[in-house]
Amino acid sequence: MKKLLLLLLLPLFPAALLAQEEVAAARKREPFVPQHELRLTAGAFPILPSMFDWVGCADGIFYDRTHRGPVYTSGTWSLTYDYRFKKWFDLGVTLSYYGKYSRSYSNRDSSPVGRNRAHAFTVMPVVRFTWVNSNWVRMYSTLGLGATVSGGRFDYDSERFRNGFLAFQLTPIGISVGRSFFGFAELGLGAQGVFMMGVGYKFKPRNMRAR
Repeated sequence: MKKLLLLLLLPLFPAALLAQEEVAAARKREPFVPQHELRLTAGAFPILPSMFDWVGCADGIFYDRTHRGPVYTSGTWSLTYDYRFKKWFDLGVTLSYYGKYSRSYSNRDSSPVGRNRAHAFTVMPVVRFTWVNSNWVRMYSTLGLGATVSGGRFDYDSERFRNGFLAFQLTPIGISVGRSFFGFAELGLGAQGVFMMGVGYKFKPRNMRAR
């Protein structure tokens, strides 16, 4: 009886294998669905023009009366929105903040005489090209070009300053791991930093969420 049942079911095995292959092929042929993406990035060692180095300016003006203490930075914090038009192509915009802080001390008795503060805000349109893509891992490159506005104040004499200049970000390699929620790390050069990492969330447009 078992042999007879086996003989009857044997022709079904190739059909089952073929059906599995067809399902897999159909999944591969599923049309790409555009996505929204939000990212929060922390970056170190941003590249900004020397005109933003107010520390040297402060010492240059008051070199005979004051000296500068340690300089502290906030690092670069960026919020990015992307729209993924294609499986390999995103277009978006990034808003970044970077700050520097220090104190000035008297050359006579080293007493504190004021605080120095500077801030930079950068806005950049960005494009992202994905060259490795799977359900969980994505590898990509990013290019951004925009503008930075910086400003600050020296408390020693209440002097204020403000500057504006072009900004860029070139990220030849980035990797993200995850699905809807993901973490990522990047190596690049520009206003966002040289070493970057962060978290993100991607989701489909409202009219496509049921797919």
